[in-house]
Amino acid sequence: MEAITKTPFIEKKPSSLRYYQEGPPIEFDAQKWSLKIFLPNELTPFEIDLEELKNIAPITENRREVCVCNWSIRRTWTGVLLADVLNHLSVNSDQYRDYYLKQISVGTEKGQYDSTIPFIDALENRTMLIWAVDGEDLSLEEGYPLRLIDFSLYRYKGVKCLSELRLTDEFNAGFWENKAGYCKTGKIKAKRYRIVDLQEHRFIEGNKEVTEF
Repeated sequence: MEAITKTPFIEKKPSSLRYYQEGPPIEFDAQKWSLKIFLPNELTPFEIDLEELKNIAPITENRREVCVCNWSIRRTWTGVLLADVLNHLSVNSDQYRDYYLKQISVGTEKGQYDSTIPFIDALENRTMLIWAVDGEDLSLEEGYPLRLIDFSLYRYKGVKCLSELRLTDEFNAGFWENKAGYCKTGKIKAKRYRIVDLQEHRFIEGNKEVTEF
């Protein structure tokens, strides 16, 4: 298997690459962590630990994410498709086509992060649950042990240090919409962005995942 190389110019990433508003947790015990997935009208959630998650259908893909702060970066992500996790759990996704997917982070003394996105869009956009980037486990700052990314949306719509996924028929404004006034849909806007890995500015068309470069 070909070695995964570090993202070019990653050391030049903007400060807004940080995730936690006041810094990440000092420590985190992944052995006690599990991802809980709640379905409507079900009292007991599915619960998956990190080892089980890593053995469902792991993939490694080079994909570009875009930040609302006018920059973008292409990195190599390792994780599993949200669709494959639900298939593993025998969840019939078709019956939830009109629902939303609410994400909730692990709670710390600094609070929790949450975000809500359309469920069927997340599946069609090949949303990933990610545990590694550029061949290394996510750092605490990047969202260890697990983060969600829908690459067709701005970064703030995907929760890091993920704890819960909830299928719901209600849309809730998330942490960053409430704190910073960001758009509730999180759709990428058409304009020029600083492309970190290329060290240049380019125009991004918006409203979809960037695959042209």
